[in-house]
Amino acid sequence: MTLNLETVGQPIELEPFSYSWKETALYALGVGLGTESLDYVWEGSQTFKVLPSFGVIPTQPIVMNALSAVNANLKTLVHGAQTITLHAPLPKSGTLHSVGRVTEVQDKGKGAVVIIETETRSESGERLFDTTWSIFCRGQGGFGGARGESIPLPDQVDGPPIFEKVYPTTPSQAVLYRLSGDLNPLHVDPNLAQKVGFKEPILHGLCTYGVAVRAVLESVCADDDKTIKSFTARFSQVVFPGDELSVRIYDSVADNVYRLEVFVGETAVLSHGVVKLG
Repeated sequence: MTLNLETVGQPIELEPFSYSWKETALYALGVGLGTESLDYVWEGSQTFKVLPSFGVIPTQPIVMNALSAVNANLKTLVHGAQTITLHAPLPKSGTLHSVGRVTEVQDKGKGAVVIIETETRSESGERLFDTTWSIFCRGQGGFGGARGESIPLPDQVDGPPIFEKVYPTTPSQAVLYRLSGDLNPLHVDPNLAQKVGFKEPILHGLCTYGVAVRAVLESVCADDDKTIKSFTARFSQVVFPGDELSVRIYDSVADNVYRLEVFVGETAVLSHGVVKLG
């Protein structure tokens, strides 16, 4: 399949995304929160709030539309990296208006990386958050394009992590997370998972991403969702439902910037994590 490079820069706008506290609470449950975090799962809480990483949910349909437009092979692509940049706390209910576009297609030789960016505003026009999705399309490179440039990481301060905690997942984690919108059968169908080389259905990478955001809020943000300004990370290895996620956060040489990694055992499953606070 040949990528359609003519889609680069073309705006993609779908129907507005309307939601209530139920969708945000379901997302919170999907990334492992529960009765210990009533502010995120119970609408009766006086301080009910929305996990910042919920922003990937309303923008995912635009990403799927963009991948279809660019003629990406949906059967072989891999989610490479994810960034969310926050401009204001997400309201606990409302209607969101998002617009996205393919901003770049990088030629990596045997594969290609499709960069998709979205911008989301509230019904009143307030800019709430932006997302950047890096999608690796296996077997669709070699078209003579630029390789793209790597974004340098802030230097990490030597020493142990300033925060380290193990977050368990359950065998049903993917079954629950998929109810927020990512219905890819790879996360639930054992036969399909084995057919493509996995021992069992894998956990959504964005579920692990959401767990990492939980750790950021719990540690360097002191549970103040207004302080996190952006979080980016690379998906390095697959996670299986039931795995224990060890989140490690390190200080960096830059002010209000932290490095983050997530491990299963000794294997990094989320790497190149950068958290920026404001």
